[in-house]
Amino acid sequence: MNQARVDIAPMTNERLFDATYKVVAGGSSSNMRNLGLQTPLVVDRSAGCRIWDVEDNELIDVNMGYGPHLFGYGDPDVLGVVAERLRLGAVTGIPHRLDHEAGELIAASVPTIEQVRFANSGTEAIASALRLARLITGRTLVVTFEGHYHGWSETVLRKAAITNSGEAPTGAVAGAPGMIPEALAHTLQLPWNDPTLLDEAFAAYGDRIAAVILEPVCGNAGVVHAQPGFLEQVADLTSRNGALLVFDEVITGFRVALGGAQELFSMRPDLTVISKVLGGGFPVAAFGGSTEIMAPLARNEAFHAGVFSGNHAAVNAAVAMLGKLRRNLPVYNALEVNGSYLEQRLAEVFGAAGRAVRIARCGSIMSVALLTRPQCSNAAFDPAVPLIDFAAHRGLQLLCQEAGLYFHPNPLEPWFLSTAHTRDELDIVVSTIEQSLARL
Repeated sequence: MNQARVDIAPMTNERLFDATYKVVAGGSSSNMRNLGLQTPLVVDRSAGCRIWDVEDNELIDVNMGYGPHLFGYGDPDVLGVVAERLRLGAVTGIPHRLDHEAGELIAASVPTIEQVRFANSGTEAIASALRLARLITGRTLVVTFEGHYHGWSETVLRKAAITNSGEAPTGAVAGAPGMIPEALAHTLQLPWNDPTLLDEAFAAYGDRIAAVILEPVCGNAGVVHAQPGFLEQVADLTSRNGALLVFDEVITGFRVALGGAQELFSMRPDLTVISKVLGGGFPVAAFGGSTEIMAPLARNEAFHAGVFSGNHAAVNAAVAMLGKLRRNLPVYNALEVNGSYLEQRLAEVFGAAGRAVRIARCGSIMSVALLTRPQCSNAAFDPAVPLIDFAAHRGLQLLCQEAGLYFHPNPLEPWFLSTAHTRDELDIVVSTIEQSLARL
């Protein structure tokens, strides 16, 4: 009898990715990840600020799972607690004693939140927050800003973040293929940091605007700060016109400060959406505001649901993560110091290499993008995008990946630092960039 042949070929990133591609559409469960792949990379494990692929290559990672891991991968103080919760039961569909603790910790940390609802992702939480704003105001129009990403729900997905060619899209792309064409009819998108057009929009549509939603720091398009006075202008216009101000702090929440960007900038949004760092690497999101704002949900007049929303494991992750943050508040100063150090060292390296680059940062969130020529101003999103040298940046990313450093191939995606990125690791990051620039 013939024996079955055994495949003894060594496992490689390319072989496993090709095999995965046959059973997982596109190779992974996110278009953002699939379109961002420069060369097959399949992770086997992670710890601290490092990942190991299936070929056992070790890389320092500054993408950090798109930002949740403030204390590094595999934080035992958070995920160890979640592991025990999984053993005790993660989903019952009944309120749990942890719900009260998590709600109190969030309310004690985020200045404008008195009550919350938990969700499974930022996309879910944002969709529910905007529905609540529309119910409260009796209006339907929502103002968004170019470059800001608020998830992929039908009414706010305005542009694809990256195209098949790897370059930023041109023109106003209305959502995504397959979306209902009329879905965006009640969404008005404005340029970021344009006070004149913002005034004009409220003059024309002020009595129709239910909410303005924004990232207080535009993290998904190059870490673009609001210009002085712009956030205050948005807050004033929403207040005077009876609209709600919604802060999308999916990225900035618990990362730039314990109370998020609203604490950092002394702002008072009506609704806040948080995720990523909230779970320390475990999927969880939440949205919240004052007791008055959340009252329609409490009375079951507004609708928000989900079998896994507020499951015990996710809520336990939030309790563990926020508890650790509150015990370690100096972490934000340490991350700011290391972020400033890396920013300065990288500027020196790119300058010495004679390469035009845009480096922008808010605390431990950083953007690094090679440019075709120097940018005159970091003030706006749109003027920066045409200058990005996508081909050269992707070439640099691939060289760095080969040398043991991973950052996202799309230069619009931010870098995220963690407490696991020690000064020694940051020096390795700088050295790898320097050597790769020379090869580039």
